[in-house]
Amino acid sequence: MLSQKVIAELKREQTELESKRSELKEKCKNHRDMSSEDFGADVDNLRTVSTRLDAIGEELKDTVVEKRGGLGMLKDIKGTEITQENYRSSSKYRDAFYRSFLNSKVSEEDSEVMVFGKRAVTSMNGDGATAGSEYLVPDTTLNNVYSVIKQYGKLYSAITKFGFTGDVSLPIGTADAPTTNEEGITDLTFTFTEVKISQQAVVATITVKNLLLRNSIPAFEKYLSMEIGKYIGMLCENYVLNGSLTNSNFEGIITALKTAPSAAKTYSLLDWAKLAEIIGSLESPYGDQATYVMKRSTFFKRFFALTDSVGKPLVTIAPVIQGLPGQDNYGTATPYLIAGQPVLFTSQIPDEDGILYGDLSTYIVNESESFTMESNTSEKFSEDKTVWRGKLYSGGKGIFPKSTFVYYSYSAT
Repeated sequence: MLSQKVIAELKREQTELESKRSELKEKCKNHRDMSSEDFGADVDNLRTVSTRLDAIGEELKDTVVEKRGGLGMLKDIKGTEITQENYRSSSKYRDAFYRSFLNSKVSEEDSEVMVFGKRAVTSMNGDGATAGSEYLVPDTTLNNVYSVIKQYGKLYSAITKFGFTGDVSLPIGTADAPTTNEEGITDLTFTFTEVKISQQAVVATITVKNLLLRNSIPAFEKYLSMEIGKYIGMLCENYVLNGSLTNSNFEGIITALKTAPSAAKTYSLLDWAKLAEIIGSLESPYGDQATYVMKRSTFFKRFFALTDSVGKPLVTIAPVIQGLPGQDNYGTATPYLIAGQPVLFTSQIPDEDGILYGDLSTYIVNESESFTMESNTSEKFSEDKTVWRGKLYSGGKGIFPKSTFVYYSYSAT
């Protein structure tokens, strides 16, 4: 007869070991690239992991959960049974998670539900950066944080994102000129380039009065999510546009365009002819699915009143359509189209009235799917405040940015 706590611990260990076993099997399969000593060590580790998994399987076989107080199961506030599958969405886990920060420990009363979320692995990327928090963040906090990131980082939300753990090399294909054989059959040819994307910690730090947490955990969770999500969203957006691989794991789109030989251009007058030049700068398919990215002030100053060669407005206002770049179901997206193509506002454009135009799907980000949270009470102890830190691991770069984007900034001459 096992308690719910013991079952949760065994299942957590089982999940961790199954992942480790898969990694070891993959390494052993590719043993030609390994020394005989390393191969032997991995084979021994694989045997040890498999033996332990068999033992856990026996312990969990025909499991009977220990009865507690006649209830027989761990329940949420509304009477719903808490399991390994739904614990992160329960208010009981959410409240215990935040109480552990307030008390600097997990109480005996909360330990039974908290064990579900205890991290099995703390290493979050290939460089060995650690997660920071010992327990997984509740789903309600995650949902709140990511909804705010979308609102304050619409550009970051519109690009292509993967969720591989750690650093990753992705084969990215580009089409070459088609070839025609003697029989007149045309074949498409592609060149694949290995693109390595590393990750870094993207961190938002805020200081909060402890009284806020003591008053209401749900209200505090919403406040904390809003502040952390806002700063992470803006920071990620800045990295995507202006990051540099010399001091971060993001290659900024605009930075890449300015790298010698620079592809950045200037304009002194924005009219129908100049706009046609911008639109025609990109070949298909990148120009066909391009988005304008600029500051809100630039749009209204330079674009809003533009007309074509016969005096018709170039800017149209369309209903928000979920799925277009920058548009979502939060009511914060721009409904504006310039010559039929969407507009995305950001405050992170570095130059006066800068205009970025291109295919946002060609910027690739790898973001670990485990947002983490930690706190420090000692730094502001005398003020009864806690320093809270939220972070995720992410990194990215543009694929052939000088072929998929163009960038113009304003110049009076």
